[in-house]
Amino acid sequence: MSVYKRGKYWIVQFNHNKRTYTRSSKSTRKRDALELERQMRQQLVDTQVLGHREHIKLHDACDALLSTSKESGAYSTLVTATNRFKDYFDDILLDAITNRDLSRWVEYERKRGIKDITIRLWSRQFNKICRNANRLGYYTPDYEWGEWNIKDKPIRYLTDDEEQKIIKELDPSSAKDPKHKKGRQAARDIFILMVDAGFRINEASVLKWSDVDFDKGVIYLYRSKVSNDDFIPMTSRLRMVFVNRRKLIDGEYVFPGRFGGHKTIQNNRALEAAFKRAGLDDVSSHNLRKTFATRLLSRGAAITDVQHLLGHASVKTTEKAYAAFVKNERFKQTIDLLDKPVT
Repeated sequence: MSVYKRGKYWIVQFNHNKRTYTRSSKSTRKRDALELERQMRQQLVDTQVLGHREHIKLHDACDALLSTSKESGAYSTLVTATNRFKDYFDDILLDAITNRDLSRWVEYERKRGIKDITIRLWSRQFNKICRNANRLGYYTPDYEWGEWNIKDKPIRYLTDDEEQKIIKELDPSSAKDPKHKKGRQAARDIFILMVDAGFRINEASVLKWSDVDFDKGVIYLYRSKVSNDDFIPMTSRLRMVFVNRRKLIDGEYVFPGRFGGHKTIQNNRALEAAFKRAGLDDVSSHNLRKTFATRLLSRGAAITDVQHLLGHASVKTTEKAYAAFVKNERFKQTIDLLDKPVT
């Protein structure tokens, strides 16, 4: 069947030259979907047989791709990206967008505080929009724009001196108000957990005592981002943190809120305040996880082991995120060979 109803709208779907074409009619009437199918089939004939093409506006090209995509994590990213494109470029023809226009858009998003890794993710969606529009028989930009337009920034991780500065700022005895001592102690313990085990801030905040195995010296962790179960071995410093904390905390969560449960936002704010007091305005809680990874890699850990400890679904994710760091470390080790005596 070439048309069917999904939710309240009729959907067009048919095969042509071994390819499947799908688009939402955005109509509750079947006859509108049948008319859309007729137009789509005619457009394919005009494009593939007669060589005719038409222009399409960016907004329509975005909607055309959205109508064929399933609602998932990737769909959510696509929705966000298309909204950003629509807001910036207004109602422009897709093939009128130049490489310079996209470079300006990158700078615009950076000024809004959007990180390069997010902009890179959105740029991939632009290529998908263009490829889909081209497949449907519309004019598209004559280039493939994407990640090469966005230069990677050096990985921000903590030096040993910076770590000590932050730990000093999180010392409970440094709190002027006695009410803040307990909060600083919790933030200090979370800081060590993130640096020594590579936890994300939300993973640290929801950690339960049932996940901490003192006998085996490991922490069990379910990573919802990749839907898998992991265990992370404890360092001696982290084990001591848990031992001391267990004497103080008797509830379900290792880092409970004032009224039970957990408190991700408060923990993150406490860490960010400590970073600022230490004069490290360019550091965020996620840099603690990067510190964990770079320390392992600089000490010769296998990239696959780091992948599993970080909870990445694919080693390619780890390689891509830390490729520049690994390369620099390898070069340093190579040059260090010159300082060794020849035997």
